[in-house]
Amino acid sequence: MSAQDSTFLSGAINRLNNQPAQERVYLHLDKPNYGFGDTIWYKAYTVIGPKHQPSALSGVLYAELISPSDSLVSRQIIPLVSGIGWSDMPLPVNLKPGNYRLRAYTRWMRNFGADAFDEQRVMIGGIAPATIKSPEKYDVQFFPEGGELVDGVRSRVAIKAIGTNGFGKDIKGTIEDNTGNIVADFSTRHLGMGVFALTPEAGKRYKAMITITGETAVTADLPAAKAMGYTFGVNNSEKDSIYVKVATNEKTLAADKGQFFYILAQSNGRVYYTASGRLEGTTYTASIARSRLPEGIAQFTLFSQTGEPLAERIVFIENKADEIDVTLSTNSESYKTHGKVTLNLIAKDSANKPVTGSFSVAVINESKVNPDESNEYTILNKLLLSSELKGYIEQPNYYFTNQSDKTRADLDLLMLTQGYRRYDWKQILTNPTNTTYLPERTQELAGTITTLSGKPLPNSKITLAVTRQNIFRDTIAGENGRFVFTGLDITDTAVVVIKASKANKRDNVKIIPERQDYPQIAPANYPTEVATADTTRLAIKYSDFKKEQKDYVFKNGRMLKTVTIKGYRRPSPPKIPNSSNLHGGGNADQVIMYDQMGDGPDLASRLTGKINFVTFSQGGTPLNTRTLSKMAIIVDGITLSGDHLGDINPDDVYSIEVLRTSFAKNIYGSSLPGDGALIITTKRGVTPVDPASIHPAGLIAINYAGLYKAKAFYTPKYSALPKHNGPPDKRTTIYWNQNILTDKDGKATIDFYNNDNDGKYRVVVEGIDDNGQIGRQTYHYNVN
Repeated sequence: MSAQDSTFLSGAINRLNNQPAQERVYLHLDKPNYGFGDTIWYKAYTVIGPKHQPSALSGVLYAELISPSDSLVSRQIIPLVSGIGWSDMPLPVNLKPGNYRLRAYTRWMRNFGADAFDEQRVMIGGIAPATIKSPEKYDVQFFPEGGELVDGVRSRVAIKAIGTNGFGKDIKGTIEDNTGNIVADFSTRHLGMGVFALTPEAGKRYKAMITITGETAVTADLPAAKAMGYTFGVNNSEKDSIYVKVATNEKTLAADKGQFFYILAQSNGRVYYTASGRLEGTTYTASIARSRLPEGIAQFTLFSQTGEPLAERIVFIENKADEIDVTLSTNSESYKTHGKVTLNLIAKDSANKPVTGSFSVAVINESKVNPDESNEYTILNKLLLSSELKGYIEQPNYYFTNQSDKTRADLDLLMLTQGYRRYDWKQILTNPTNTTYLPERTQELAGTITTLSGKPLPNSKITLAVTRQNIFRDTIAGENGRFVFTGLDITDTAVVVIKASKANKRDNVKIIPERQDYPQIAPANYPTEVATADTTRLAIKYSDFKKEQKDYVFKNGRMLKTVTIKGYRRPSPPKIPNSSNLHGGGNADQVIMYDQMGDGPDLASRLTGKINFVTFSQGGTPLNTRTLSKMAIIVDGITLSGDHLGDINPDDVYSIEVLRTSFAKNIYGSSLPGDGALIITTKRGVTPVDPASIHPAGLIAINYAGLYKAKAFYTPKYSALPKHNGPPDKRTTIYWNQNILTDKDGKATIDFYNNDNDGKYRVVVEGIDDNGQIGRQTYHYNVN
């Protein structure tokens, strides 16, 4: 290798190595289709680097359910430990049926755009796909291998036909030159994709004459061939080696003879092969041992002597040495309803050595869910395939099930026609990727302290309190007045109180918290006319389930005799505009208006003796005299501990609504940090204003979206029950366990029970080890 070769290749490798590492995430769902009121159980596998090892970069993951109309249904924030996390997402009963999206990402992934997120399509409210008549219009695209056609050089040209519904459409036809001569025949062979060979002649143009059964023939122009240039082909069909071919014409050879060119192959940001050559003839070939490349997508790029990318080809490398071999077995092949199942799991690597890894297992009634295996998302097709490509991939699991020479050839067609997104050499060689978003290792809350006029206040003292969760922190603002609290462990949506003061302890400051920022929701990249579901079938099932519950209550409950209740009409409550009272403004045990308060320097003194069964501590905290417990305060919708009553300027108060009795306070459930509450509506709160402006100086309370507290999947043990008298167990997810760890022998044993439904049951196990090896296995058994 010459010094020139060494300089360019080492420079290119260094630039690639200096690119920020990209995280990828995959969510293993318990099933692909869900009913009304169902729950999505999921486990997150977050990986990083060339070997997709579990990522320790991010400690927080966001999971969002997006409606068919591209609006947010729910968002969860879950913790990650060494790249692993899990949760459950309850689905409201009143969701409209349709194709929803489940999107997952870390803050670090936002540096690489929405294409870096994991996004899965889930059907909610229906199971059986309906048949849609194929539309008459379609789009046809041509993809010369390597990128361009060159006069006099034989090239493979891939073709992809897509209907207006977004799905591949089978076509056939001929290729003609501008003199009417037929130079090639073609036909698609898988999901609208096909390939043919063409040697373009100088001065000629080419078009495709396309025919579809029962439709009028149409024409489409092929890309124009260049008079000079290079073609770049990769043969990925051989068992042990991959063959690369660079070809050009005599005109290019005459102009560039003796110049160097370079070939570089990378996968997941790591270079696995480089070669250099001098242009001495019209063709150059090289072979690469398949074992040198990891499983997944490899990018082969041809560079000129000056380092300009000339051509590119991506291929999929099948390398089982990078996968975990998972074996599943049960203690029987057939079971009765409520029967106990013992599932044995054995994980080994390609060398037959035990694998210690983290796995998740889902058991569903396949007869009820009806999964479409070819269209399913799996840990293999997401991390190895679709996370690397742009656009919608039809039937991604087809390429990983029942693998054969045909599926491999079809996968190569996908490589020829699908957009690649991970690494753009022109961008890499000029400017590195900017990282606007820093990794989020723990929960954070940040903001800025300024004067009332907006000037930053360095060295300000800031305290944070989440009273209900017993979280108290303090910090000092930096030179620009900015502060950050890290390492928080806030769960669910919580009220966070922030107090700040200047270095001289005066509190005439303004607190500006940074809002929790989320990426925009773009329209779905999958076909808009997807097969809609027969929702009637599942709607009937859900109503049957509700009827079963009602029948059970009626059968086991007690019927009461007619009860007559007498009462009196309460006077109309006072009008309190924009009251945050959940009962409605004025509907409280007692209402004190601003002109009914007494005199005094603070609210406690002005209200003493004015509120029935409420007294105040020496510090001004309201106390419920029935229990001598502290009460909460709710200021213009912000819930605070009663200790903050003294922070409210009494002259700012418009009304105080007292919630003291069980009836009045129970509507708030467990969300009140005290025994009852004083609902305070400020005079500024009577008309809508910026919420930050209603808080006392040096104090602000915000609603903070914390970590979601995952629930445990309910697993009944029917053998332990003397008799099953409850409502029928009709769950379609029979068992879910997100935390299966294999032992030193690569083994794990799982016990669970079938429910009341017979049919064909399916077990899916997916997982990863510390080295980034991933694995998946399915298993079936019958229940009757």
